[in-house]
Amino acid sequence: MSCYLRHLGGVMQKAGVTPTTKEERRRVDRAVREIVGITDAKCPEVWKEVKKQLQEPAGEEKLVVRLREKIGAADNA
Repeated sequence: MSCYLRHLGGVMQKAGVTPTTKEERRRVDRAVREIVGITDAKCPEVWKEVKKQLQEPAGEEKLVVRLREKIGAADNA
């Protein structure tokens, strides 16, 4: 499971994504890994890249939009 999802609460909330089950959290983890382009790395490496992208101008908004596209707010996970 992902060690960084707890740090993305604001991003997930803005995207309308609220994972409650283990499977929903896995789905969000897979989506985030695809978004940052690191699908096969360990959690700390993925989190490092996520943090880097969040520090870019409009990085958080880009992550919100991409997460919404990947997961879909209507799916609620």
